[in-house]
Amino acid sequence: MTSTPRSARSTLPFLPGYTAHDLRFNSRKPQTLSWGPGGSTDAFHKLKQKVHKVPTLNLAIVEKLRDPFHRYDMSYRSPTHDEKSFMRESARNTYRPAIPPAWLQHDRQVLKFSAYSQEPVYESPKEAFRIRCCNVYFYLEDGTMMVSEPKVENSGMSQGTWIKRHRLPKPECMGGGLYTCDDLRVGCTISIYSQLFRLVACDQFTRDFYQHALGVEMEADEDAPLDSFRASEIEDNAPETKALIAARSARLAESKEYHHLSAGGNRKNAKLEQYLENDRKVLRFNCYWNDHTKYGTRQYYTLHYYLADDTAEILENMSRNSGRDPYPTFWRRSPLRKSPNISAIPGMDVESVVYKPEDLLIGECVQVLGRDVFLYDCDSFTRDFYRQFMNLEQDSIPIENPQLVHTKLRFPPHIGFGSEEDSLASCLRLRPRPPQRDMKKLIADAEKVMRFEAVLVNSIPQDQKRRFVVAVFLADTSIGVWEFKNRNSGHTEGKFANKARRKNPMTRMWFRQSDFFVGATIEVNASPFRLIWADDAAFNYMEEHADEFPRSNVDVILSKIAPFAEDLRKVPGIMEWKDLQALAKEMDLHLVDQEVIALARAFGTYQGHPKCRATIDVSRVVSALQ
Repeated sequence: MTSTPRSARSTLPFLPGYTAHDLRFNSRKPQTLSWGPGGSTDAFHKLKQKVHKVPTLNLAIVEKLRDPFHRYDMSYRSPTHDEKSFMRESARNTYRPAIPPAWLQHDRQVLKFSAYSQEPVYESPKEAFRIRCCNVYFYLEDGTMMVSEPKVENSGMSQGTWIKRHRLPKPECMGGGLYTCDDLRVGCTISIYSQLFRLVACDQFTRDFYQHALGVEMEADEDAPLDSFRASEIEDNAPETKALIAARSARLAESKEYHHLSAGGNRKNAKLEQYLENDRKVLRFNCYWNDHTKYGTRQYYTLHYYLADDTAEILENMSRNSGRDPYPTFWRRSPLRKSPNISAIPGMDVESVVYKPEDLLIGECVQVLGRDVFLYDCDSFTRDFYRQFMNLEQDSIPIENPQLVHTKLRFPPHIGFGSEEDSLASCLRLRPRPPQRDMKKLIADAEKVMRFEAVLVNSIPQDQKRRFVVAVFLADTSIGVWEFKNRNSGHTEGKFANKARRKNPMTRMWFRQSDFFVGATIEVNASPFRLIWADDAAFNYMEEHADEFPRSNVDVILSKIAPFAEDLRKVPGIMEWKDLQALAKEMDLHLVDQEVIALARAFGTYQGHPKCRATIDVSRVVSALQ
């Protein structure tokens, strides 16, 4: 028996009379039934209403292509290459049609209704029916529905998906067909497979959809009725009922334990019972401790309280680059005592009071190893525990990190050799540099000196007649003091204090030029001096540099006495500077000697030492104020 390639598909021998033609080897029928979100559909079934029409070819354009001269037809412009690319990309990026279908327009849009169904109960003498609450979902993309019952712990009933998602038929009494969104309203009753469901509420999206899409105002939400079982459960959970049940249970438990022990039974293992009920239940608190020592900072901890055996552990939350040793356990798991100051010895009965859950409250402190650890937050399990078993709401206190204060190291005090700038240079650099000096000021003010006449104000009668000269050298603001010759005073004339830079004991800063004026009190070598006069060179220098010496600035002095211009008009024309100072004091205006002398030099006559006479023309002062 032979075979040829022509008859390779056939099993018949290649002999006369055995040639077969048009053999069908695949006789399977094609499957036309397919399944989708809405159920079974027929693949070859044509839609009765077509939303989009199938585009047809324009044969007129094809007729023009027969003419070989159609390329020379200039009646219309051919699109360029860039325009063709743009149209092609535009068509490619347009993923939504002009009229989107329902599965695209309402994708992932679900109407949610709250409903209940009444189920009869035959085997219980306490109730005749039971209300079962559920949720009805209507999917807008394909018109399917689903009914689901929320799960309740320890309900004794199988809950979850009640009716799977598919298109639900309406009963014949309601017109037949399938349920649509027009059939669902709050307050209506629907029948699904002979089971009645009353819709009592809906979510906000469902209300907005009915109002904007369908123009229907949904009714107000209703409350599901209570059955006997639910009503008795609410009554049993009332605080008064719980208190009575707890008291009765405590008495019965005590009596039961007494009879059990009388019959020779064993005592209950309270710790084992606590362990079995609270195993792997841990309260977690966030806390911190403020270390107020010299180099201390705020340290954060995590406190774990184990309900199984009433023990606690405290773990350190070390920050990055904290510089501390990596020992994260601050308190090893053990009972946390409230007063651990007493160290018990064998044979000593000491009552040990440990921290309980009721002692761990947010906003309170826990004392651990002499540290007041502040509790400021806890986790969700801890909040639920306190809310359920202690009827207490634990807060959360926002904590702000303390402001970092940089403690700058102080420089060592001056040792007495050389100037302070020389000693400070050895602290700033490894190789000390000489302090910089203002050479321009040294050259410009090399020979300029302000001299003041001064007296001692130390309340010693023998020093009342002593007179001194206080010299201020403007080049480096150094100060020197000399004493005038006074016969039979018991003091030698000459140098009282060497020329040197000195500090003001009141401000602890170096003396400045503006600190010296007539009427000022300065302290040199622990001796207080009051400046009573100055030479003409000092007055001229202070008036030339009025911005540095405000008590010699005439404009500043006039603005100071401007509110008293009306009182000055009543004063005679010319008066002594001492009299003007006394008059200003009566008007509650304090003018130092330097300010009155500056007015005399500007609006009167001035005579220097030894007469020390100065008069002021008040009329010129009043006219200057205007």
